[in-house]
Amino acid sequence: MNTTVDPNDELLLAFIDESLHSIHGLADQMTAYLNNPANSDSINGVFRTVHSIKGNAGFFGLSAIKKFAHSVENTLDDIRNQKLALTEDLNRSLIDSFDRINGLLQQVEQNDIRDELSPEEVALLERIAELSLDSEGGGTGEEAMIRELQTLAEEMNAAGFPESLRWSDKLSELIGNTEEGAESEEGSAIEPKDVLSGYFEISGEDVSALVHGVAQAFVWPEDGAWNDERSAQVLDRLADFSMVCRLRGSKSDQEKIEAAARDFKAIYESPIGIDDGLLSMVWENVAAVIERFHPEEEPVEETTSLKLKEPNPDVAAPETPAGQHAKRSRSIRVNENHLDRFLDDVSALFITCERLKDVQARMAVSETIGELVEELRQVNVTFSTQANELQKSVVSLRKVPVRALLSKFPPMARKLASDLGKQIDVHIEGEEVEVDKSLIEDLDSPLTHMIRNVADHAIETPQQRQQRGVCETGNLWIRAETTRTHVVITIRDDGRGIDASRIRQKAIDKKIMPVEQLQMMPDTEVIDLIFHPGFSTAEEITDVSGRGVGMDVVRTTIRDHDGDVHVESVVNEGTTFTIEIPIRQAVLVIEGLLVNVAQEQFIIPFENIREVMEIESDEIKTCHGLPMTIVRGQTVSVVSLAQQMELYSSENWEDKSKHAAVLVASKQGAACFLVDRVIGKRKVVVNDLQNVLENCNRISGVAQLGGGHLSLVISVPEIVKSLVPSTVS
Repeated sequence: MNTTVDPNDELLLAFIDESLHSIHGLADQMTAYLNNPANSDSINGVFRTVHSIKGNAGFFGLSAIKKFAHSVENTLDDIRNQKLALTEDLNRSLIDSFDRINGLLQQVEQNDIRDELSPEEVALLERIAELSLDSEGGGTGEEAMIRELQTLAEEMNAAGFPESLRWSDKLSELIGNTEEGAESEEGSAIEPKDVLSGYFEISGEDVSALVHGVAQAFVWPEDGAWNDERSAQVLDRLADFSMVCRLRGSKSDQEKIEAAARDFKAIYESPIGIDDGLLSMVWENVAAVIERFHPEEEPVEETTSLKLKEPNPDVAAPETPAGQHAKRSRSIRVNENHLDRFLDDVSALFITCERLKDVQARMAVSETIGELVEELRQVNVTFSTQANELQKSVVSLRKVPVRALLSKFPPMARKLASDLGKQIDVHIEGEEVEVDKSLIEDLDSPLTHMIRNVADHAIETPQQRQQRGVCETGNLWIRAETTRTHVVITIRDDGRGIDASRIRQKAIDKKIMPVEQLQMMPDTEVIDLIFHPGFSTAEEITDVSGRGVGMDVVRTTIRDHDGDVHVESVVNEGTTFTIEIPIRQAVLVIEGLLVNVAQEQFIIPFENIREVMEIESDEIKTCHGLPMTIVRGQTVSVVSLAQQMELYSSENWEDKSKHAAVLVASKQGAACFLVDRVIGKRKVVVNDLQNVLENCNRISGVAQLGGGHLSLVISVPEIVKSLVPSTVS
C-alpha cells in the first residue's frame, strides 16, 4: 500500500469523484466509434478522458492507475491515429480496461492504494497488446517512422520555442523505436538518440526567455487578484521549464519544478486561495533551480523584485495529532444553480422578517390595530410562501444525479456476464435525474441483486442466442425517471423471458398454494410468484444466484420504503421490472389531518387518506376475531388508534353508536382508523424519531404545532402491514 498518498486529501477526493463521473459512458462512446469509424469525436473524447485520468493520477502519486491508464492511452492513441483498426474483441477488452480503471479509482476511495498492478490487470493489458498486434493497420515500419520524425521536426520548427517542447515526448518515443531496430545493424554511423540531442543543438534555442517568463509569472498582480487565467499561466510556464530540465538531463531539477507546480495548484484551489507566505515558499524552490540552471548568467531582475509579502506569524496552521488522519466527512456535490436559488430564498426571508419586526413595533405604539392586523396578515402570507420556496431549495441541495447509483451497474453486469461466458451491452437512460441522496442508498442493494439476476438468468450464452436467431450480445436497459411523487426505475432485457408454465410447475412442486388455484391464475399473477419467499427456478446453486433468497428480499426492501416492484415478461422477447418508490426529502414537510385520540393529538399524512367518514357500530363486524367493515364494496380492517397507540380511554369504542373514522391506504393494504375527533388540516415539518425512540415503527416522526405543542405522525404503512392482509383500496 502506498503510504505517501493522503486518502483524505480534498483535491484527491475531488479527482476521484470527477474521474468516476467522466469514465462513465466511455463504453458507449467506444461502441459508437466501432459502428461508425468516421465519428472521430467519440474516440477523441475517450482518449482525452483516459489521458486526463493518467495525468492526474501521476500528479497524486497513484502509480498503479497511472501505469494502467498510460498503457490504455497508448492503444487509444494508435486507434485515433488510424494505426490500429478497432475490432469487436479489442473494443470489448478496452471496455474491460475502463471498468478496471473504475475499480482502481474506487479502491483509492476506500483507502486501498497500490503502486503495482495486479496479475489480472497485467493480463488484461497483455490481452489488449496481443489484440493490437492482430489489428495493426500498417505504417509502423522504418520508413513510416522516418516520415513521422520529419513531420514532427517540421511542426516543431514552425511552432517555435517553448511550444516545440510539447512534441518532445512523442519524438523521444519514435527515436527509441528506431534505436531498437538499429541494434541489429552493425557499424551504425549515427546513434539514434543523437538525432534528438542534435535537433536541439541545431535549433539553437535560447531558454533565457523561458526563465524570465517563469519569474514574471510569479510577480504579484498589481490588483492583487489571482484569477484562473493567471494561475494557468504559472502552471503552463512551470510545465515548460520542467520539460527543459528533463531535456538538459537534470532529473532532480525536473522533479523540484513539478513539485512546485503541484504546490502552487494546491494553494490556488484551496478555500484560502493564494497566500503571500505560501507563494513565497513555492517561488524560493523555483528560484533555487533557476540559479543552478544558468549559473553563468546574471540573476533575472524579476527574481529579486517580486512583490511577495511576509507570511503572517499570527496565523498558525491547524494541527492534526501524529498518526491520525482527519475523519472524512460525508459530502454531496451541489448544483450551483440550486445554491444560488437557496441564497436568494434566504435573503428574501430576512427581508420579510424585517417587515414583521416593523409591523410589530408599530402595533406597540399605534391605535389603528385593525389596519396593522390586515398588514400583518399579508406579510404572514408572504412569509409562508417564501418559507415554502426555502424548503424546496433545501431539498434541492440534497439531490444528486441518479448516475451515482446507475454508473456501477454496466461494469458489474459485463463482468458477471463474462464470468458466465456471456456477452452483454448495458444502456443507461435518465442518469441526470436528481433524487435525494438517501434514496440512492436505499435502492443500491435491491437494484444490485436484480442486475445480477439479469446476467445470470435472463441473458443467454452467445450460442443459445444464435440458435434463437438474435444477436449474440444481449442487451440490458436501465432507465430512471421521476413523477411528481415517485422515482421510477425500469430494468429491461432482451433475454429468454420468464416462462409462466415453468413458474407454475415450480410453485406446484414447492406446494406454495393449491394446484387448483395455480391452474386458474392468469400468467401475469403466476410470474409474480418469483417474489415469493424461497422461490427459485435455478437448477443449480451458483455464486451469483439460485438459493431463492433474493427477489422476495428485493420486494420487501422496496415495500419497506412504501414502494413496489412489478414484472412483465414475454418468452423469447425479454423481461421488464418496474420499481416505484416515493420521493423522500431531507426536510420533510407534509400536509396531514390532525385528529384527537384519548385526549392526545396525532397527524395522519394526507397521502395515505382516502376518505373521512362516520361509521355506525352495527356496520363493524368481526371476522376471525378481527373487526372489519365494508367501504364502497371493499372489506377493510377496523383499527382503534387508541389501542394501537396503547392509550387509555375512558370509553370503549365498542360502546359508541357512531365513530369518526379515517379510511387510509398504502402499498401494504387499507384500513379504517377510528378516532375521537377530526380537528382539521395542518401543514407541518416532520422530525425523525429513530435516533430518539426504539421500537416505534407505528410512529414516523414528530411535528410541532402552534403554541409549542407536539404531535406524533402516524406511520400508516407500518400499522396496515401489522394487520391481516386486506384488499387495497
